[in-house]
Amino acid sequence: MRMFKTYFIALVLLIAGSSHAAPDSSRLQVSLITCAPGAELYSVFGHTALRIVDTAANTDIIYNYGTFNFDDPDFYSKFVRGKLMYFLSQQSFPDFLYEYAYFKRGVTEQVLQLSPAEKKEIQRSLFDNVREENRYYKYDFLYDNCATRLRDIIFKTNKENAFEPSAFAENGTSFRDYLHNYLSRAEMQWTTLGIDLLLGIGADKTMTTAECMFLPDYLAQGVSLAIKGKAKLVERDQVHLPNAQELPVKLPFWETPLFCFSILSFLVILPSFLRSKGMVSFQSIMDRVIFVVSGLLGLVLLFMWFGTDHQSFANNINLLWAMPINLLVAFFLNRPQQWLKKYLRYYSLLLLVLMVAVLLHPGIINLGWYPLILVLSFRSWMLSKDEKKC
Repeated sequence: MRMFKTYFIALVLLIAGSSHAAPDSSRLQVSLITCAPGAELYSVFGHTALRIVDTAANTDIIYNYGTFNFDDPDFYSKFVRGKLMYFLSQQSFPDFLYEYAYFKRGVTEQVLQLSPAEKKEIQRSLFDNVREENRYYKYDFLYDNCATRLRDIIFKTNKENAFEPSAFAENGTSFRDYLHNYLSRAEMQWTTLGIDLLLGIGADKTMTTAECMFLPDYLAQGVSLAIKGKAKLVERDQVHLPNAQELPVKLPFWETPLFCFSILSFLVILPSFLRSKGMVSFQSIMDRVIFVVSGLLGLVLLFMWFGTDHQSFANNINLLWAMPINLLVAFFLNRPQQWLKKYLRYYSLLLLVLMVAVLLHPGIINLGWYPLILVLSFRSWMLSKDEKKC
């Protein structure tokens, strides 16, 4: 009987001992750091980085894929042409935190629940990528940025047991929808107008779960919902800095693109109903202005599509109204030409169809451009009927 009790106690102790997790032999802690959006355009979408605490080496390092060389003499040229190289950089966590505290931007940390082997694999990957010959990459705003790089590291380090995040985006959500959320919150309506003009229709496709994580906040959300085995990927989270930034000042309606372009469009159309000699001359000048402006915009869009490496600027539907040929048309408006009359007539009808079609799928063309599109359609139709001009 005594021997039975001994075996029973030993069995209980064995089971109890096996329930305790094995010690972490890597002595590493891997965390996703997410920083709140800032007030400037370069920071309005937030930032993300990886933190690795190595107690064996007594180091606490931030790995940041969002670094670029602003002192490059060809910085602006490379940025516009999509050839600006971003790179992976290292920084101590206290220095990183001090920088964000200065700008009053919030910083949160999500400690990842990984095996020792997985932590070592991530550390080895970062050590390799931070080397001079490997650290540079060609930045793409939607598909290859500081958030997508970390997404791929976190969710693809162990390919035999890839982490699958839960879907957290509404059906039909697009890249443009997410960008609008941040720009609207920052009251950047004019910036939204320009970004919407440049983005191609690829920004309007429905995103996959992985693509949703191209922005830091959504990467953090995806990581928080991810399941590794039967446990959550996030072991714990912590707020290092609360977001203490002031709320952006709401833009008055009379300073919004829609209002400003509506007033300008009214001034362009008004002379069409006032046939005095002065108004006719003014109308002629304004016709040239709107065709030159739309033609120049079209040339910019063509250049961004074919002359740069920006994937997100390809297949731009705005070229249906901002046609580069309008630049040439502007110099023939007072010269009767049969081809010009046909062009203006079909161009006018195309713009009307475009506006109706886009209203059924709002967001593809920014509402702020509608007054200009309407004016182009109206004046094109009027000019096609004017025997003295076309």
